[in-house]
Amino acid sequence: MKKWHKIIGVMTLLAFSLVGCGRGELAEGKQEPNEVEVEQTTAPKTPDNRMVIAMDTPVTLHPLYNTQETVEQALYLIFSPLINIEENGTISSNLAESWVVNESNTAITITLKKDIKWHDGMSLTTDDVLYTLNQIKAIPDSPYKDTVANLQEMVKLDDTTFKLVYKGSYSGVLQTLFFPVIPEHIYNVSGEDTLNITPVGSGPYMYESTTPAKSIMLKANPGYFKGKPQIEEVQINFIPDQQSMLYAFKQGLIDVIYTKETEWGKYINDEASTAYEMISPVYEFMGVNHNKVLFQNAAIREALLYGINRQEMVHLFYLDHAVVTDTPISPISYLYDRTLEIKSYDKEKAKLLLTQEGYEKDGNTGFLSKNGAPLSFTLLVNEENRDRMKVAKQIQTIYKEIGIDLKVEAVNETTYLERIQTKQFDAFLGGYQLGYATDLSFALHSSSILNGENYTSYKDPQMDELLQQAFLATPEAAIDAYQKLQQYFVKQTPYISLYFKKSVLITHNEIQGDIKPTPLNIFANVEKWTRK
Repeated sequence: MKKWHKIIGVMTLLAFSLVGCGRGELAEGKQEPNEVEVEQTTAPKTPDNRMVIAMDTPVTLHPLYNTQETVEQALYLIFSPLINIEENGTISSNLAESWVVNESNTAITITLKKDIKWHDGMSLTTDDVLYTLNQIKAIPDSPYKDTVANLQEMVKLDDTTFKLVYKGSYSGVLQTLFFPVIPEHIYNVSGEDTLNITPVGSGPYMYESTTPAKSIMLKANPGYFKGKPQIEEVQINFIPDQQSMLYAFKQGLIDVIYTKETEWGKYINDEASTAYEMISPVYEFMGVNHNKVLFQNAAIREALLYGINRQEMVHLFYLDHAVVTDTPISPISYLYDRTLEIKSYDKEKAKLLLTQEGYEKDGNTGFLSKNGAPLSFTLLVNEENRDRMKVAKQIQTIYKEIGIDLKVEAVNETTYLERIQTKQFDAFLGGYQLGYATDLSFALHSSSILNGENYTSYKDPQMDELLQQAFLATPEAAIDAYQKLQQYFVKQTPYISLYFKKSVLITHNEIQGDIKPTPLNIFANVEKWTRK
């Protein structure tokens, strides 16, 4: 599994894979300059039955070393994951046919599908899976490191069956099985030669050739265990950044693009393109510093939530490409508590909550105050993120109507991250790219305040207990445990939740078929795609 979380501020840092084991990475959300020109601006005629896609210029094509998201998505055309994770976070079979979890949730017995072949015709066996896991252990910076973080022992039972034994129970253990499997007989070499191996996998497409600094060509795998893909060739062009890829798509230079950019609509023609939107794991929020007395009051935090017109901001600034949420659990997740009702914008309720906490309007300033102290704080934003800058200004305006004196402080990316990590802020607009093996302890547990990534310094013994129960729950008990956690989260409002952003796969209409992307693997059923 990938790193459990990422804090999101700069859009380029969204290149983190969506596989994370349950935490989230804080990201900065920077938008790149508009419409960077690609080398060719006139689309050539694509050869019959070829699909053209794009990725960053790869540092390596070794899937266990690669950390570039667009490269990772392309590599899933070559390398098959052990299991699949659906958009709602549930798992489904892939290389693994079936699995059994023991009663204590500390061991999984996995059976592989029979007769799966590598691209060179050799059989895929248990030995390959165990080799892959040992390689992940050995590679210091493998993006799948958390796959083996809790792993204690691996036991081969036969050529298609093995057991994984863990150090302790974890409710998201099945989701940690999403990792690409590599063939031992190809990759068992020493030194840096590993990074330069011609890729051999078991996926729907086989590596064919590279045009240096330009592209990679793949051909359909006739022995693919789900059936030979209907599109014969995939050409992967090297394009340096997301905006350039969008521009290349607009010019007809590539057939398919996956993006989290808010304004992707301007790059498509509705009559010539089809968009497949998904709710991504990117959770946007306003974080408050719980070391500040003001934010230690749950009623104040709830008032701050009611005082933001989140639905309007989704419409105005995200063009409806986001979904309002009250918790860090995605509304499409199988763990989401569907009995919860989203708190709608209610300016009067926000005022009432603040009045009940002793705040009164100051006739001189027009702002609320208590015991002579104004209701005032500063909101930290990274200036590179245009969407967040708009959101911050909008919150400032509507808070003023309530009587809250909000100041917006825009800083560069480096300063933004440093200030958050050292907890030098009143509040900040941020986001987490969360994983599908959900564990929110990194952001909410008191043990993560000093030496972890609980940057808001939230501390609550009851929340600690609920987090522990959710973490240790069996897969069957996880839904109930996470419902209780969400209900307490909504009651306490430790974060001012905003929304989950959407991502989208866009194809030109020449690409057809049963197209069902997931955020983790946009090419999940590419063998069913066609080109007319």
